Amino acid sequence: MRSPFFWISVVSALLAIATMPSAFANGDGRTPGEKLKFVVFGGHPDDPESGAGGLIATLTRQGHEVICAYGTAFRGGRRFFDRPESEVRQEEATAACKVLGATPKFFPYAHETLVADLKTLREVSAWLVEAKPDIVVTHWPLDTHPNHHTVSSLVWQSYKRQGGWNLYFFEVMTDDQTIAFEPALYLDLGPVRDIKRQALMEHKSQEPEVIWGDHEKMHRRRGTECGVEFAEGYRLVEAKQGCPLLPVRFLAKVAEPRSSP
Repeated sequence: MRSPFFWISVVSALLAIATMPSAFANGDGRTPGEKLKFVVFGGHPDDPESGAGGLIATLTRQGHEVICAYGTAFRGGRRFFDRPESEVRQEEATAACKVLGATPKFFPYAHETLVADLKTLREVSAWLVEAKPDIVVTHWPLDTHPNHHTVSSLVWQSYKRQGGWNLYFFEVMTDDQTIAFEPALYLDLGPVRDIKRQALMEHKSQEPEVIWGDHEKMHRRRGTECGVEFAEGYRLVEAKQGCPLLPVRFLAKVAEPRSSP
């Protein structure tokens, strides 16, 4: 016969387990509300802002850490405002990140030398290992701009090599640059649309009003698809076991109306 002390110990242990902060119900081994680290990896300054600025602002508002990584910030000896392009565009991106509550990361490659070769892959992969993101968001791989395509390839190859984080894709200048992109996840842009616009306006060297106008068409298009006024679209590669998903409320595509017989 067990002593009363044995049963007291058993009950105490069960109560301790029951009251522990449980993340196992989430399937990712993390406690609810835990702060996560995200990398939004774009080809150039203004890509993370124009493609995923709403998502970035949403995440930083929740208290998460977001790094905006830029594959290249200059082309050869090009200048803006009689200053080197790299200096101007890094300054603009830093200001945009401040608006969004994010941190910039600049890689040293020129537009014309950014390629998905083994050396660059090793450098990008090493940085991602060091950064230890929970989630990475980058360009959809089918893109007419070679820098966008290259960055997507580098991130994809790093993802296949490393594991340890989930990967999502975003779009920019759809049908002009991003092509054949069909979102599966929609973010209602309404609550953070003004912040996204303010961040994009910091890229004064890039005719931001034109870029914003093109993306407003995308926002309305994606909003129509999910039943809100403005939205951003995303795709998840796969839900990796043990890795968190984006902690935002995504909308699904609304059913398309049937045509009349």
